Parts: sequence; C-alpha cells; structure tokens
Amino acid sequence: MKRFAILAGVVVMTVAGPAWAEDFAQEVRQAKILTFKNGRAVKEADVEALKHITTLEVLEDKNKFVDECGKDVAPRIIPLDIGEKLKGARAVIVQDAACYGEEGSSMAVLDVGDRILWQDNAMSVAILSSSHQGVKDLAFGLAANMQSIWRWDATTHAYTHLETVEVPLAAEPNGGKSKS
Repeated sequence: MKRFAILAGVVVMTVAGPAWAEDFAQEVRQAKILTFKNGRAVKEADVEALKHITTLEVLEDKNKFVDECGKDVAPRIIPLDIGEKLKGARAVIVQDAACYGEEGSSMAVLDVGDRILWQDNAMSVAILSSSHQGVKDLAFGLAANMQSIWRWDATTHAYTHLETVEVPLAAEPNGGKSKS
C-alpha cells in the first residue's frame, strides 16, 4: 500500500510539472510587457548607477554611452514595482540589434543601491503576479516567443532562473481578418 501511495505521489508531481509551466505562460499573458519604448531617458542622477552595468561604458561627457560592441547608445530606464523589499528597483535597457542578436537589447535590473539583480540579453521584462520571499517573479522576453522566468533569491540578493516557457503571441480578433 505504501508503494502505491509513493508511486501515486510521483505521478502527481510529474503531471503537475507541465501545469506549473502553463501557469507561468498565463501569468506572462496577463502581465504588462515592458520594452525599450516604455523606458524614460537617462537623467544626470542615473549616471552613477549605469557605471555598475558591465555591458555599458559611461563616457567622460556623462551624457554619452557606448555598448559592449563600441556603438553609441541611449539607454532607457524603466521603474519596476517588484515589492517593498526591493523598492526603487529599475531595469536599464540598451537597444542595439547588431550587438545583441535576436533579442536586440541588453537589460540589467538594479536595486536602489545600484547592485545588479539580473543582467542578460532580453527584449522585454514583465512583472508577474507570483512572488517569492516578498519579491515578484520576472519574465524576460527572448526570441521566438520564449519567456525566461526568474525568481528572487534573498540569500544571493539576485534573481535565479526557474524555467523558460513558450508564450505564443495572442491571436488577433477575427483571425487577423478585418470585418467587411
């Protein structure tokens, strides 16, 4: 009887795994997707924080920035409301399709103390409804409708990767056909 109960538990956990991934896909669909276009221009008060981003060089002019491919860029900043524990967090997005491949942008998430919480190539960020340790999970948009899901880890003071899920683009009303 105990063997049956253990086997049933393993089967339930195996079946529940894909349902978990589907939940993240649904969360992404319901979240606001934030991109370069949602960001604001860099202000003089932001310049010191940008010096912490390893893929971005702040030139002596302090209003000029160069990405890791040597191209002049204009980073954008998006405030992120990811929880009281990380109040003041923000994403810094550097757009350069030639440098950052299919994603087209490099992104860093900084806390109020300018520590990097996450950094990689991504075309968007979405704040999910799920949270861990009082901090919201994040989804970073990748190429081919993929979303990389990340969860807060207070012991490392950084986000850790959970999984990557496919989130197909929402179908247009009427199958994309206009009404006539």
